[in-house]
Amino acid sequence: MPDGRLASGSGDNTIRVWAVAAGVESVRVDGHTDWARALRLLPDGRLVRVAAGIETVRLEGHAGPVQALCPLPDGRLASGSSDNTIRLWNVAAGLETARLEGHASWVRALQLLPDGRLASGNDDSTIRLWNVATGAETGRLAGHTRSVLALCLLLDGRLASGSWDNTIRLWDLATGAEIARLELDAPIHALAAVAPNRLVAGDGRGLLHWLEIVD
Repeated sequence: MPDGRLASGSGDNTIRVWAVAAGVESVRVDGHTDWARALRLLPDGRLVRVAAGIETVRLEGHAGPVQALCPLPDGRLASGSSDNTIRLWNVAAGLETARLEGHASWVRALQLLPDGRLASGNDDSTIRLWNVATGAETGRLAGHTRSVLALCLLLDGRLASGSWDNTIRLWDLATGAEIARLELDAPIHALAAVAPNRLVAGDGRGLLHWLEIVD
């Protein structure tokens, strides 16, 4: 978050905001009746006002649980779901404006790329790249052996992915090649770039790992 705090969603149906330096919870948002699987901060702070814990917008249309969210440069919001689709939304109007189809399994993670494309991770172990203007798939990154659960853009422009195969992989987006791999001992459910060459990973046991990327 812009003020340096970290927000997390959990299977305990809460969203919690953490003061990272102190390692303490500063805000808890209750009200979900199921897992809080995806969080994104919009540029204008809408969708969820974390400080007050107030729901301000609700978007309906997916036929299954929403697994991932990603704000787009034009102000729209992208959402990925277990209905195998990515949908684009006009948040102010509350309307679906486009749908990206082609996945044959759950869409688990979304990440905006520097060139404006959208990356999606899914249960078939691949990462797909999309042109959001045309809705066309423009490429795939292959290497993971199980579901891709998390995506994160590093500050140097490389893409990091976390998977149920217990690995974090780094990708060169220009070539589509895997350039590094880190093996852990639990599935990687969340990734966040917190500084140059520094990555935080959340695993399936509830642990957070602070990782330094050494070239």
